[in-house]
Amino acid sequence: MTAELAAHLAASGLAGTVATPVSACIDNARRMLAGDPDYTFGLSAWQQATFDETVEALRACGVSLSEHPAGLPFVDPAVAAAGVERHRRGFARAAAGHARVLLATGHAFALLPHYQALAAALSAAGCAVLQPLDGSRGLFTEADGRSASIRYYGGVAAIVIHGGIEHTHRAHYMEAMIAELGGPAAVDVVFADHGYAGAAVEAGVQTYSIADVNDPALPLARWLGRTDGVLVIDDGLNPSAYEPVTKAIIDGDDERR
Repeated sequence: MTAELAAHLAASGLAGTVATPVSACIDNARRMLAGDPDYTFGLSAWQQATFDETVEALRACGVSLSEHPAGLPFVDPAVAAAGVERHRRGFARAAAGHARVLLATGHAFALLPHYQALAAALSAAGCAVLQPLDGSRGLFTEADGRSASIRYYGGVAAIVIHGGIEHTHRAHYMEAMIAELGGPAAVDVVFADHGYAGAAVEAGVQTYSIADVNDPALPLARWLGRTDGVLVIDDGLNPSAYEPVTKAIIDGDDERR
């Protein structure tokens, strides 16, 4: 299954040569190292890192920024498939242990169906799929003055502004969700991305995250030993591209029998 999954990752553009320019990876690494909250994801790891260490952290997650003829990075499909396997093991442990699980996405346009499938399977296995601050109003105000609320779609948290689901990198939503639950001890496992994942890692919660090649905060946290559950793939493709990844995580044990 690992070889088949790696082949899909490469063929779909989730791994292999991905569509994000190398220049975007470099620019975002520098933004993270400057402390931009859209790129630090609520993590403090950037404060002790250099640019070269950040590149090394990406390399450890299978990402090469060496110049491709088109100026595009390369994600080793075998390394990405190994990351999926780590998510599978974490999912299996959560399901077997009837864990208290929190799921959230800042990339709902691509990843919401993936997390919804995980949430449904975890709930069916007897896990508590947590939904703190569901439908909260007036709790969050964006920089432009818009009011944001947390809403859950099939057990998965997303940010809603003026009735629409928003793309977000910010960590303060997850920070508030964990606080509402009474602190990190109230959550066993998080499946998330962007600032949702970063805030959970920073709080010390076991976290399985998806990160794009141009979002180095989570790979850096992994390189520094803060988390091991980082899967680097393109996080902005059509939702159907992630279906084999979702299946491998949920049904992986069945396929090994």
